[in-house]
Amino acid sequence: MKRALERWLSEHCDTVIREQFLLDILLSTSLDRYSAGDVKAGDVSRVFLTLEPDSAGYVILGPTLRLLESVHPRLPVTFLHLFLGALNRWFRVYDQRDALDRVDRLREWYDGDPEGGEVEQPDIGRCLPESVKRRPLGRRTVAVMIPEIRNPFARQLTELAIELDRVSCKRKRPQIDGEVREFLIDCGEPVPALLAVFEQSDPIEGCFDEDCQTMLEVTPEPNLIIPFNGELREGVLGAFAILATVCETLSCASRLITLMPGNERLN
Repeated sequence: MKRALERWLSEHCDTVIREQFLLDILLSTSLDRYSAGDVKAGDVSRVFLTLEPDSAGYVILGPTLRLLESVHPRLPVTFLHLFLGALNRWFRVYDQRDALDRVDRLREWYDGDPEGGEVEQPDIGRCLPESVKRRPLGRRTVAVMIPEIRNPFARQLTELAIELDRVSCKRKRPQIDGEVREFLIDCGEPVPALLAVFEQSDPIEGCFDEDCQTMLEVTPEPNLIIPFNGELREGVLGAFAILATVCETLSCASRLITLMPGNERLN
C-alpha cells in the first residue's frame, strides 16, 4: 500500500510540490501518527488520508506586489487574495493575520498583568504594504485586464494566481464528523505548511519564529483530514479525487512561488 501511494503521488506532481513544500501524506486507520493503534475488527473500514508538514515552506511577497502595483494599484491585493485564499482552503498558511493575532494575545496578556511593565510589541502594521490595504478586484475584472497587461512577467504571475484559485476550488474540503472532532479535542492547532512574509526577516517572520517555540507543546492537528470508507470503491475514489485536487493546488502554488521574484533560491 505504501508503494502504491508513492506511485500515485509520483503521478500527481510530487517532485514539483517538493520544490517548495515539505509535506507528508499519510494513509492510516488512526489519526494518531505516534501510535500503532488498537483498531477493532469492525472499524477497519474507516480510513484517513491526512496531510502534515515536516516544516514550513517560505515565500516572500513584497517584490511580486511591487511589480503588480506598477500595472494596477489594486492588483497586488487581488493577487494576495487569490494566492492566500487558494492555499488556506486546504492547509494552514502563517501570514500577517497570524502575526496580528499573536501581537493581540500578547497585548492582552501583558495588560492583564498588573506587575508587568511596558513591553514593546512587533509593529505588524508597519510591514504591511499600502497596496494590500486596498480592496481586491473582482475575478471578472481581472480576467478582462489580463490581455491588456503589457509586462509579460506580471501577466504570467497574474494568470497563475487565477489558475491556482481555480484548481483549489475544484472540490470542497471534506467535513469532519463529531467522532473525529472529539478525538482532536486535545490536539493543538495545525502547524503551518507555509510562511508568507512581505520581506525577509520582517516582523511577521519574527512572530513566526516566536510561535514556533510552542507549536509542538501538544500534538498538532493535521492540516487536512480526508476520511473515507476503505471497503467501498466510491469512498476510495472520492477520497483520492480530493487528494488529487490538493496535489494540483500544491503543484500550481509551487510553480508560482518559484516564479515570484525574490524567491529564486530561498527554498
